[in-house]
Amino acid sequence: MFDLTSPTVYIPTTFIILVAIFVSILQKDAKKLVHENTKDLPYYGEIKLSMNYINNAVLDDGRFQYRKNVSSDITYDNNVYNSLRHAGTLYSMYMYEKLGLENKFHESRIKASKYFVQRYIKKIGRGKYAVISIPEEEGFNFKIAKSGAAGVALCALSNLYKEGEIELEILQGLGEFILSLQDREGNVYAYYDMENKTIDKDAEAVFYPGEAAAGLLYLYEADPQQKWIDGAKKTLSYLAKNRKKMDMDIPFDNWSVLAIEKLFAQNLLTPEETNTYRAYAEQMAIPMLSNQITNSKNSYFGAFKDNIRPCSLGTIMEGLCSIYFCTDNKQLREIIFKSLSIGCIFLSKVQVKTGEQAGGLPNSANWVKAGVTPNASVIRIDNVQHVATGWLKFQNILKITGNY
Repeated sequence: MFDLTSPTVYIPTTFIILVAIFVSILQKDAKKLVHENTKDLPYYGEIKLSMNYINNAVLDDGRFQYRKNVSSDITYDNNVYNSLRHAGTLYSMYMYEKLGLENKFHESRIKASKYFVQRYIKKIGRGKYAVISIPEEEGFNFKIAKSGAAGVALCALSNLYKEGEIELEILQGLGEFILSLQDREGNVYAYYDMENKTIDKDAEAVFYPGEAAAGLLYLYEADPQQKWIDGAKKTLSYLAKNRKKMDMDIPFDNWSVLAIEKLFAQNLLTPEETNTYRAYAEQMAIPMLSNQITNSKNSYFGAFKDNIRPCSLGTIMEGLCSIYFCTDNKQLREIIFKSLSIGCIFLSKVQVKTGEQAGGLPNSANWVKAGVTPNASVIRIDNVQHVATGWLKFQNILKITGNY
């Protein structure tokens, strides 16, 4: 159990309630449901469908078809776009290869990566590159560069350096851009104004610092300079310190716990840092787990109260998988495993299984119900990539534990 007297450990009384809920209600159902959805490998079918969807969304020039609809009769132009989400989809394609599945989409990934580099990565000064957001695509009045987009781009592209598919200068330049947006405390500012060449110090984006930290750690794998590690740690320490006071209202930040997971795996932390980051990850897990719908008779079993959006649920599954490897508490790990079991099952139920859009994940789990808003059946590319990555990461846990 947790040492409740330890200043390095976060644990509200809600945790005790969670133990009772998950042990009494989910143990039997979670095990049964995992077995029902296991073929040769757990979630192989679901992942394959979604990765086929992503591959089919790669256009001839490497741009993704950003939006589709469950109904093939409804089509969209491809002018509305998001460079950060393009990078996130590239990351999902990389994860598909990294976690031991097939490489058959590698050429498509390279094509989509080259398009991204050519269209969205721009040099903004000596030694710095940024990922731009184009005004007519994203609804801005002028070009900006997002720190989070640079971070996700590094997660997606750093692995290509060894293949000779990207210049190290570009990767290093994205890292330098992130560091230039980091303040003395470790926070990473959200936006850079490309026209005025100034940092917007007023705008905030909850997930960008975590995305930036994760990107610096992927950059370190291609370019092992200490400054990338130091920059990532500085940001994570800032987040852990400032979000601790938020108690149960802490945002669930899947990117920052991904960064922590990488630091744990690489054994790059001092004992004090280990305690701080572990407590931060566990603090995030508790309120999220307490909001999961655990009644197996509920049609939203496995989703979360007030959240049946597959894209959001995919990020939660990604984050919980990271926290699974960050905590050393066996009981919490068991609860996370059961939460992942039913959460991934819920996502499987709302995936489009047949037709031209097979593998797609619509905006709302209610897309199958009559009378819902038209937006419910819209499939955005980031919906699919987040859910696919969540399944991939849980599948990896299943393979490691053999618990399937």
